[in-house]
Amino acid sequence: MKKILIITVILIFSFTAASFAAPGDTNDPIVVLSYLNDRLTDLINEYNLKDIKEIKQKVDNLSGDTSESPDSTGSTSNLEVVELNAGEKIICGSGTELILRGGKANIIGSKLGGLSNVTMGKDFVTGMALVPNNLFIVPRDDSRGAYTESYAIFTVRGTYEVVK
Repeated sequence: MKKILIITVILIFSFTAASFAAPGDTNDPIVVLSYLNDRLTDLINEYNLKDIKEIKQKVDNLSGDTSESPDSTGSTSNLEVVELNAGEKIICGSGTELILRGGKANIIGSKLGGLSNVTMGKDFVTGMALVPNNLFIVPRDDSRGAYTESYAIFTVRGTYEVVK
């Protein structure tokens, strides 16, 4: 009987303490929306997060400028279609990616090597024919690229210059 009485008294005190707790108080285990709003507002002010929209717009404007390229030279973070006519060359910068999509073209290498064919896992040196639909990467900025004697169409990502 004493055990039941003790358990009852303990339960009554525990329910009483929870029922008299004020909303949002440290004794109240429920999180209130006003508390969250106040806390988030404090964090936004503390870390200057109000400026994020402006910074994002500036970054978007900068990235939009790099994707445009003139006719004979370019720098793009997107794949861009480049057409070469007979006797033209495409000279690429370091890290530029080339894919021959149509026609025939040959490698322009340097003393230090040629283009890396990532698809086949081989190095292609000066004079070798580019394999259509294979990804080639230019490892250095030392006038490497490709030339055609007839016509070729490439998709290019990175810096390049078309030379006649």
